[in-house]
Amino acid sequence: MTRESFVPLKHPLSLRYFFEVAKAGSFRKASAQVHVAASAINRHVKHLEEEMGSPLFERGRGREGLRLTAAGEILLYRLKRAMTELGAAGSEIDALQGLRRGTVNFGANEGIWREVLPGLLTQFRRDHPGIQYHVATAHSPRLVEMVLADEIDFALAFNPPPHESLTLAARLNVGVCAMVRRNHPLATRRALRLRDCAPYELVMPDASLALRATLDKMFAQAGLAPQVALTTNSYEVMRSAAESGIGIAILTQQVFASNTRSSPVVYLPLRDGNIAPQLLACCTRRGRTLSAASTTMLARIAEVLEPGSAPD
Repeated sequence: MTRESFVPLKHPLSLRYFFEVAKAGSFRKASAQVHVAASAINRHVKHLEEEMGSPLFERGRGREGLRLTAAGEILLYRLKRAMTELGAAGSEIDALQGLRRGTVNFGANEGIWREVLPGLLTQFRRDHPGIQYHVATAHSPRLVEMVLADEIDFALAFNPPPHESLTLAARLNVGVCAMVRRNHPLATRRALRLRDCAPYELVMPDASLALRATLDKMFAQAGLAPQVALTTNSYEVMRSAAESGIGIAILTQQVFASNTRSSPVVYLPLRDGNIAPQLLACCTRRGRTLSAASTTMLARIAEVLEPGSAPD
């Protein structure tokens, strides 16, 4: 049997474990991802190395102890291309089935999931009950990486970093708002300025979130020093902290926020002239063939972001 027919057909599981180890950077981390003992994964990879006739990893000690060999780099590159082609085949087969089956695999920022997607997804499921969904949450730079690597079909993200292979299928400029408890002294205002928030403690994103740099610039331009009570890398933690009264949270979802009386918080737009709107965009990889289900959901999201339009 030739090597060309042997590798992909006789050892698909070994190839999968090799890919997981290469992606995770260690057998232990790959074991946690696939819920298989590290020793079993190592055994499969060794079998694959024997069949390939070359070691795929350099095994050493410490954090830098596992690295791909030149042969491993070649196999990983070809394996990624094969996975992309298989994904495209799956999308094309799904398209033959229309919207009766398929999976929508997409990513979103935490805050956008809460504000935009549950209602949209609920209606979409009513219209297309045979579709399944997988949602990954991450920060915008990571979401863009996942889109470009075909790990997800598309992503809904704030201020996605530009890339020549990235297409913005839909976009919306979103204003900034302050989230305060309903019994807060500022809650009765219709709008705020940064100087109104400065005397009160704030809940702020940490440096890992793109919003932090925007807020730091805003306060610096206004000549204000914010009183920070809590910093976090989670928009959900910011929201819950504001709801419990720990401080005012400044967010970018003002367009989608609801000020219903049942809510413990209110959302007040910030009117400082030097506050630039944030870009909310739906991102896809240029040239990617999406399934009928993903294409239809992408169009539905575009209708929300850009009423009357559809993605290119």
